[in-house]
Amino acid sequence: MKKIGIGIDYSNICKNYNTAYLDRDNTDPETKRCMKQVLAWSHTFLTDFVATFGYNIYHLSSDEPLRIEDVSAKRFHFYSLEKDITLQNFVIQKSFAPYANAVAWVEASENGIMISNDEDGEGVYLYCTESSDEHQWIVENLKAFTLDEVELPSS
Repeated sequence: MKKIGIGIDYSNICKNYNTAYLDRDNTDPETKRCMKQVLAWSHTFLTDFVATFGYNIYHLSSDEPLRIEDVSAKRFHFYSLEKDITLQNFVIQKSFAPYANAVAWVEASENGIMISNDEDGEGVYLYCTESSDEHQWIVENLKAFTLDEVELPSS
């Protein structure tokens, strides 16, 4: 079961905006509009994915299911010049299994996906098993996007 990484740049969502400038503290109308578009897309994408597979969202080491709003949030998606960005990983799968870190998920998970934020706040990364139902669903549902291959987390 080979794992793969898929990068989704926010420029796929905000077509006419330089997404390198998505600072969550910026109050510029164009920036705010783009961030709202990203959050709305994220919420819809996660809602559809969770409903399709009957999955829950978890932190790597907490068995408490999270709400979609916990992931589809400014602090996960966007950089802040004042506050920096906290790199986070969420696991989306049927039931909780503890993982020490992202590398452990890559090595031991059997289903579901892991979603990680980008350190520059320019996109998100999805990790899954190549050719799995989840992978096929992602590719089908994001066929209008340019998807980038990204490296798997490593220690």
